[in-house]
Amino acid sequence: MKNMLDSLNNYNHLIRDADYIKIMMPFVISTMTQPLLGAVDTAVAGRLNNPAYIAGVSVGSVVFNTIYWIFGFLRVNTTSLSAIALGSGRKEDKSFAFFQPLLIALIISFIILISQKIIMIYCKNAFHLEAKAFESLNIYYNILIWGAPFLLSNYVMLGWLMGQRKIKASLIMQITGNILNMILDVIFALILNMEVFGIAFATLISQIVSFLIGFLFIIKYGNFGKINFKNISDFSKIKNSLYSNLYLMLRTLCLILQINIFTAKSSSLGTILISSNSILLQIQSIISYMFDGIANTSSVYSGKSCGAKDVNLLKATIIKNTKYAFIFIIVLTSIYLIFNKNFINLFTNNAEVLNYSYKYYFWVALYPVVSAIGLTFYGIFTGASFNKPIFISTFLSLCLFLAVLFLTFDKFNNNGLWISLLAFYLGRSVFILLFIKTLFNKIDLNN
Repeated sequence: MKNMLDSLNNYNHLIRDADYIKIMMPFVISTMTQPLLGAVDTAVAGRLNNPAYIAGVSVGSVVFNTIYWIFGFLRVNTTSLSAIALGSGRKEDKSFAFFQPLLIALIISFIILISQKIIMIYCKNAFHLEAKAFESLNIYYNILIWGAPFLLSNYVMLGWLMGQRKIKASLIMQITGNILNMILDVIFALILNMEVFGIAFATLISQIVSFLIGFLFIIKYGNFGKINFKNISDFSKIKNSLYSNLYLMLRTLCLILQINIFTAKSSSLGTILISSNSILLQIQSIISYMFDGIANTSSVYSGKSCGAKDVNLLKATIIKNTKYAFIFIIVLTSIYLIFNKNFINLFTNNAEVLNYSYKYYFWVALYPVVSAIGLTFYGIFTGASFNKPIFISTFLSLCLFLAVLFLTFDKFNNNGLWISLLAFYLGRSVFILLFIKTLFNKIDLNN
């Protein structure tokens, strides 16, 4: 392993920095917009007159992240299918790459909608919220659950546009929705005093508007020709599509378990602490999605190296990934250490919540250092369609998280909770590196 990594510098010239950055920056901007919906909702809730609003809305964001993270493969898989279709130039491939994932998204949305009461029963049992906080969660949930078909369809449209290299269209689709959400949040919740109802309604409208914008871009760039609905609705192909993403779904389930346990433990510490933790988690989430932009960029080059059976290009990809991961560590950590109070103040003006957020802010400062490798290297594996190591490394990290939580929570309370979270992300960084040699062997065996 050491000799292999020492030799990476010999392949740095295969990917120019300018080319890597040209792909990376739109990905960073694009992925960073995803957590902003929940962040804006939490920030506006923090301007209301009761910390219970922050608790209810932030737990609601966790609930919907839980639901939608499971099906994040819709965007990843659609991007892959769309890129392949772009390469083939065949209209039937472009059609299949869009309409089959869209059909899957609509089926999943229907299941979510008919299961909404069951999901709410789980929320009531899993999160020990005070009465006012649970009331806020209930209002937020009952409105936003109807956004499922729009949001999952947005995943598909976004993935298809990215696969077709319509980066500008994908950015417009996401940024417009987020800006609209911010504006409507302020108008509905703060000016019209609609409180949590206004926050949820603003987010639902933004999801619908993003859907409409994406739909217009699909019409503009689709040129699908004759649509073969029999091929699109073939159950065996749908089943194969889901099975091919099984390891990514299992990996996502591990992530969901981790964040849900963290949130449930936070709720057991009281409304003020869960509110402050939720603010810090929103900041952490934005940092995480910025690293995801590097992962997506590396997946492009990794996929190319795997398709061309080019081990040298894979080595160059690892070098660029590592280089920009460390640059992001330095930049993001520095910005956060300088402006952490400014960031926290954006989310609330409640003095008690602010004091607790200031008290625990330093845990987020450690997050980029321990998580960067895990958050970015997974893209190298997904690009090469080698998803099993991603699941194994995340599962092992979940086990580490549970072990550390068991040892630290009762003794250190909220500090123990954050130690456990950082142990989880450190585990993802360490465990994924154990499979690098296996990834090289996979490509070598295909030669």
